[in-house]
Amino acid sequence: MNHQPPVSFPKREHDSHKGSFGRVLLCGGSREMAGSIALSSMAALHTGSGLVSAAVPDRCLETVAAFHPCVMTIPLADASRGHFATAAADELGSRLDGLDAIGCGPGMTTNDGSMQIVRRLIEPMKLARVFDADALNCLAKMEWAKQDPVSPETSPSNGDDARNIVLTPHPGELGRLTGAGAKDRDLQIEAAQKLAAHHRVTIVVKGGPTVVVDATRTWTNSTGNPGMATAGTGDVLTGVITSLLGQGLSPWDAARLGVWIHGSAGDRAAAEYGQPGMSAYELLAELPKVIAAFDS
Repeated sequence: MNHQPPVSFPKREHDSHKGSFGRVLLCGGSREMAGSIALSSMAALHTGSGLVSAAVPDRCLETVAAFHPCVMTIPLADASRGHFATAAADELGSRLDGLDAIGCGPGMTTNDGSMQIVRRLIEPMKLARVFDADALNCLAKMEWAKQDPVSPETSPSNGDDARNIVLTPHPGELGRLTGAGAKDRDLQIEAAQKLAAHHRVTIVVKGGPTVVVDATRTWTNSTGNPGMATAGTGDVLTGVITSLLGQGLSPWDAARLGVWIHGSAGDRAAAEYGQPGMSAYELLAELPKVIAAFDS
């Protein structure tokens, strides 16, 4: 297999500033799962985003902020159990101007507040978006896969005849979206391609190996290992792809390069700690080392 990256990492000019490398926001978390959105946010930082914010339920703010001093935090309205309240969708909507990309889903649950946020973000807009984890489960509850696609006249083109959306489902999430059984890999890839064509999106079909599809193309990743089958690694991938979208890559290129970088970091972590002993935290720490190789 070819172990070279599918595309080059975004170049940096000498006169650049932090605004040159993308303003991205990661939205998610709940009282029970604050670490997931923290992992996504830190991954975006380590992938090169200039400004990273995490929009979280109000009572989770201090927990998420404590993970990394460079992540800005935005409190959104929360319900009594520490999940997003329905008012959070409007609050988030007021924060979208000026962003280059948003990643949504890790740890957010599928309660009414989360559903409202996903409904807001799935609407046609120029903002590049990644939907992962519970955002995908919200889309499944909405039966979004069966809905009529947005017409090209109301959906901004990005040159790839696709909306600026990347979905990153694991087999269970893809099964809930499409009805394709989680244990039938070939059927899942086929279902993902049909969904990608229907809604003109890019889909990362996680697994061994991970496959990226859009309406007309299929790409198979060559990096990664079974040690990455551990909690939090998908949250890291969300941050990586969101960061690359924010730095100007198309959904197709951001998804492929993000998966490749993510798998390469997983391979480095497995070599250092062993597959059974590695966690998403060790994978996260390897991201800068993988990306540094692009400058060597």
